[in-house]
Amino acid sequence: MVCDVLYFEREVPTFPHCREIDLAAVDEIRRSLPSRVSWTVLFIKAFSLIARDSPVLRQSWIRFPWPRLYLSSQSVAYLPVKRTHEDEEWLCFAPFFGPESQSLAVLQARLESYQVEPVEEVFRTQYRSAFLPTPIRRLVIATWFRLLGKRRVKRMGTFGITTISSRGAEIQFPPGIQTSTITYGPIDKAGKSRVTMHYDHRLMDGWFVAEVLEELESVLNGVILDELRRLPQS
Repeated sequence: MVCDVLYFEREVPTFPHCREIDLAAVDEIRRSLPSRVSWTVLFIKAFSLIARDSPVLRQSWIRFPWPRLYLSSQSVAYLPVKRTHEDEEWLCFAPFFGPESQSLAVLQARLESYQVEPVEEVFRTQYRSAFLPTPIRRLVIATWFRLLGKRRVKRMGTFGITTISSRGAEIQFPPGIQTSTITYGPIDKAGKSRVTMHYDHRLMDGWFVAEVLEELESVLNGVILDELRRLPQS
């Protein structure tokens, strides 16, 4: 599955922009909660809220039968999840459909189900397709990716998110086949993190991406922070 992502990524001309954002207030309230919400969940919902009001972030470039744009009615986030299955390491891709309309608690529960439930059940389609011969599997994926906008969004998402910040490291060039991919680095002692957004330059430019990153900081320190404060304290 990783090889498939790298294969189709070559068709998406992405460029990275980054911004250091202040997360000190979010970090403080998050640490005070008895059951913490993952940083990834916070970023997924924050970015989806921005995409709700910025349709370009929900668009996908479709190549055939002629170049055109497909606009999804909702955001679909895809997150790589590392799992161990039959004594082997697997990298699965967990979808979050319409996270902008779901609570942080629901999104967190969904993430935890992807982390613990049997791989062959919670990642059923990916698990089955992994056993197909490569030419057949890539033909199916190519049909979604290049021809069918709705199916592409369902199977690949409108944006991706990946991070290794929990290991104290940062991804500078995250691979992705979506219109945009978000990654963030470790939170430093001052409560700041560097956030990088890879984007399809056919759909948006650097100025717009800079505005998205600025708004991402505002949403995390606004709507997301307020929701964290409303979570149960026991």
